[in-house]
Amino acid sequence: MLSGMAFAGNGANSGFPVDSYLKAFLTSSDCNSQSVQAFDSFLNRLDRKSKSAKSERAFVRHIFNKTHQQFLKQYAAFATLDETFEKGSYNCLTGTILLSLALHHYNIAHEVIETNYHIFIVAETREGQILLEATDSQNGFVTSQQDIETRIATYKQNKIQAQQTDKSYYKFQFELYNTVTIDELRGLSFYNKAVDSFNHGKLEAAASDLVKANALYSSFRTEEFSQILLLSLQQSELDTKTKENCMHAILSSKQKSLAAFVAAN
Repeated sequence: MLSGMAFAGNGANSGFPVDSYLKAFLTSSDCNSQSVQAFDSFLNRLDRKSKSAKSERAFVRHIFNKTHQQFLKQYAAFATLDETFEKGSYNCLTGTILLSLALHHYNIAHEVIETNYHIFIVAETREGQILLEATDSQNGFVTSQQDIETRIATYKQNKIQAQQTDKSYYKFQFELYNTVTIDELRGLSFYNKAVDSFNHGKLEAAASDLVKANALYSSFRTEEFSQILLLSLQQSELDTKTKENCMHAILSSKQKSLAAFVAAN
């Protein structure tokens, strides 16, 4: 059940620290200030539209369309948010992050939902639910309840949608359908970086980013990848000390996240 939140006609009054969260998602200091300034300018233009929007649903559609027009240019499976700002490269995660930040800014109730291979938004407006699919600029704004249910049922099947036919894709041994917080989205960003490094044979970098991911959002996803990465480290040609350091960091992060989970429950 989504909590009811009032539509803020002017995002500046929402109190949500957009700049702080945006900076937390960005990794390059060179990109940081320019990206924050670009997103602030984007929100300022949305502010003017918010005053004349005919309905909350119409305004959310405006946010969706303008986010695609300004930031989301071409799909790239492992694009970082830095690359989304710098080059327009994006994926379902970076697109969802930008949409969620804008919705938070305007105090529009929404949930970010992850499945095994996808992530999307369900917003709650005065006119009803809206499903927002960041990687589908043409048909990713869904308002029909029947169509929303059909989309979600498809996502729940957890089928891999291969973007490149010449690539091999790993099939997870679990099924996810979780609501994630804005902080947990940061964890998923580090997870994506870890997988990308792993795919390029950069095991030290993969271990470092997986530890960061675990600290922010420990899940079946990070647990299964931890096992894969630990095995790969054991079998790698890295020197013994580097292997031990990486493996120790991963195992320690797993223990800490498990302890936090047990304490919370």
